[in-house]
Amino acid sequence: MGFSTVQLKKCLKSIPSHYYVVGSGWLSRIVMAGVQVISIPLVLRFVGTEQYALFAVITGLLLWFNLADLGLGTSIQNHISLLRVQQKETTGFLNSLVIFVLLIGCVEVVLFSLIAPFLQHFLLHKLATHASSYLLIVAGNMYILAALFGIAYKIFFAQHRGYWAYFYQTISYIGSLALVLLLIFLQVHRDQLLWVLLGWTAPQMLFAFTAFLHAVPLRRCIISADFGLFKKIFSKAWQYSVNAVGAAFVLGIDYVIMSQLLNANDITVYNIFNRIFSFMYFGYSAVLVALWPVLAEHYADFKAEKYRQANAMLIRNGLMASLYVVTGTLVIFALKTPLLLLFSKNTLVIPGAAILLFGFYYITRVWTDTYATAIQSRNKIAFIAMTVPIQAMTSIVFLYYFSRWLGLNGILLGLALCFLITGFWLLPVYHYYSIRKMRIED
Repeated sequence: MGFSTVQLKKCLKSIPSHYYVVGSGWLSRIVMAGVQVISIPLVLRFVGTEQYALFAVITGLLLWFNLADLGLGTSIQNHISLLRVQQKETTGFLNSLVIFVLLIGCVEVVLFSLIAPFLQHFLLHKLATHASSYLLIVAGNMYILAALFGIAYKIFFAQHRGYWAYFYQTISYIGSLALVLLLIFLQVHRDQLLWVLLGWTAPQMLFAFTAFLHAVPLRRCIISADFGLFKKIFSKAWQYSVNAVGAAFVLGIDYVIMSQLLNANDITVYNIFNRIFSFMYFGYSAVLVALWPVLAEHYADFKAEKYRQANAMLIRNGLMASLYVVTGTLVIFALKTPLLLLFSKNTLVIPGAAILLFGFYYITRVWTDTYATAIQSRNKIAFIAMTVPIQAMTSIVFLYYFSRWLGLNGILLGLALCFLITGFWLLPVYHYYSIRKMRIED
């Protein structure tokens, strides 16, 4: 018995730490995706198709609200990885930044509250004439604070403790579902959508704040504040922020354009199947998030063998993820009728071509995100920042014109082509070229 226990401990210790993070990530993503899937028929039947389309548009702006961290999360994560390689402690580093993060949050909430009424009118006036004027200001501020406090999740990943990040994120989604169920049980009749949005977003903000308190030391945060260090971190952060803006235009412009050109039924169908496909892609996102600090440490070692290992990880994960998406697409295509019946009692229709286009789009995402992760883990983000304007303009033009021509299918075709002609091939080419150049110089 003693021998087997010792062997088991040795076996567990031999497993790379990022595998534990990936495992917890998979479990977390499954729960979170399950919560989102379960919430669809609940919210749809509670508020109706027209109001659900508003819910889909507002929650679909999540990528835009995630810009609230100004790239600080990624910059802090990479700096912690560097400190770990140098075998330095990170507590003092985090302590020196806390007060600036809190000040940024206060400023952002005030500014967004001033512009939210105008944004809501622009986004929602074509979809519904009777809606609370506080929808966007409530949900938006919850998302902004959740994004800023979500810096804690990046810190956990940098410390190879990503399971904590997944724990807090999972609990927050379970809390969101619980509050929505409570509202349905209480049979709220007045401002239903406003209450649903508050119930959905508030737990995500509160648990992000709890994670922030867990990850970041607050003691002596005022005395330890170091504006010089903050400027150094922010000098890198703004570049990540530019990249995030590009991602928002590519991945988050869909709901903005749909709110102007598509009807409530098409927006609802898109939201349902995008969540289903996101269920698949969440699994690979968990792999990339956990792989980021591992790649960062491999590339920071400046050894040829470490570089070969890191690049092999990229190819292996990209191929496996592509096969995963193809298989998932075929399964969803085969089950599209029962899925629609489950979510909407067969009141909605989706063409088969749209499902295949969803699959095509997510395959282009696999390779783009894989190499974007590798490049950002090396702090070589200038090239990605330079491609942002191209991606942003391509996304706006393709989604607008293809959606006017093909409707829902046009949105999906535009998304896929935007990735295909930009990041799908540009990022791998740059990644290998920059590594080859660095080897020559070293």
